[in-house]
Amino acid sequence: MMRNLLILWSALLVAAAAPAQILTLEQAIALALESSHEARSQRLRLLESEQDVIAARGRFKTQLALVIDAPNLNESVQGANIPGQLPQYTTYGSSEWSAGLSLVQPLPTDGRILLSGDVSHRTDSVFDDTTTDTRRSRTLFNRYRISLTQPLFVPNSLQLSLERARLNLAESRRNYTAAQLDMVYNVTAEFFAFLRAERSLEIAEAEVAQQEAASQLARRKFEAGLIPEVESLQMEVDLAQSRNGLLAADGARARAADRFKNVVGVPMDAVVSVTADTEPAFYEVDPLLAVRHALVHRTEIRAIETRRRRAEITVAETDARSAVKGELRAYYDLTGIGTSTDYRDPRELWDLSWEDIRRRPGSKGFVFMLSVPLWDSGVNQAEVAAARAALARSDLDGEQQQRVIIMQVNAALIALAESRARLEALARSVEVAMRSLEISRQRFDNGDITSQELALDRDRLTSMRLAYLDAFIQFQLAGADLKRQTLYDFERGRSLVGDEDAS
Repeated sequence: MMRNLLILWSALLVAAAAPAQILTLEQAIALALESSHEARSQRLRLLESEQDVIAARGRFKTQLALVIDAPNLNESVQGANIPGQLPQYTTYGSSEWSAGLSLVQPLPTDGRILLSGDVSHRTDSVFDDTTTDTRRSRTLFNRYRISLTQPLFVPNSLQLSLERARLNLAESRRNYTAAQLDMVYNVTAEFFAFLRAERSLEIAEAEVAQQEAASQLARRKFEAGLIPEVESLQMEVDLAQSRNGLLAADGARARAADRFKNVVGVPMDAVVSVTADTEPAFYEVDPLLAVRHALVHRTEIRAIETRRRRAEITVAETDARSAVKGELRAYYDLTGIGTSTDYRDPRELWDLSWEDIRRRPGSKGFVFMLSVPLWDSGVNQAEVAAARAALARSDLDGEQQQRVIIMQVNAALIALAESRARLEALARSVEVAMRSLEISRQRFDNGDITSQELALDRDRLTSMRLAYLDAFIQFQLAGADLKRQTLYDFERGRSLVGDEDAS
């Protein structure tokens, strides 16, 4: 027993030597929302959805690209079969340097306009094995093109892609809010579990101190012949039990501290403590507002609305597969070619290519394509029916989810009311138990009651204190649960959703 006590007091001295970080509930929640693993993960998910929307919007804007081949070299031996003669083998070679610039302008109609220009300088060579001569030519290509591509009679994939990205972003924001409320609830639960462990340790320490004083008093009374030895021995047994309870309370506090540090996101080797005013702050709750606000803003309801819109998009896209589709393509380009079999300065080839552009007619093309599905053995009809069934299921899920949310909100309201009533009743019970223990201690000093009767009153006070603390914790957790069930803070009288969800 003495060895265990030495270990306990050594641990307490080490903990006391390190500066403890004392946190209130508000500070613990703020720290968790900033530093915990779950908070950082949720922020990254939200950032991912925000960047997806930026990318979807960017697909409506101009895009510019530069492509360079510098160089593209090739040289190989090729055989030529001439009827009535033996095969001849010739070495062909080419080297090309090219650069192209393209500008793409997407259209709100899901089409696009392309402006492009490219310049390439090509050198071709051929080695004739019959004459052992190498002939070369140099060519400069100068080309400029404008083209239009426009799908017809099909859903606008650009607009649908942007709408999907916006739906995902709105859903991520709602999930982020819900995750924050879940974190607030979890932090609140671990905070008060830690607080209970600390208060239990304080009660155990106070009980040990009281039991030591009572044991010393009983020993003096026994030595004076005022009480029998059995009562003095019973006091020593009670003291040993109190010390064992102190050891258990200290271990429970250490485990609660680790869980609290993990959920808040502080280093596991940090020394922390919590503090809270256990005087409850009661507030009024409007049940109709609670249910109405939850039915409008709960993540599950908005998620079903999002899924329904996605299902509508899927129906439209699936139905379009069996519809008439068309595409319009048109282009016009100007090409100039400057070539020479002798050495020319590249600037001369450039001038030749521009002269050729002015002389050569421009290339042009226009295509209108029409695709008319005639028969697919009922495949698309079945796909559309499946998509419509998914849409109907979304409506059905929405009705059921509303019923579930009403049940959850009502349960949270009942839990809050029950914990409040229990807390008010236990507050009076603690006062009565404290007064009863004071009277019993005076009666024990006067020799009117036995040590067992005093121990009963002491145990009753300890039980009442722990019961009050449990009731206070349940009241706080019920309030936190009501917040996350309704997304409304009745204590401060404000909604917990952002403007994008309130609209």
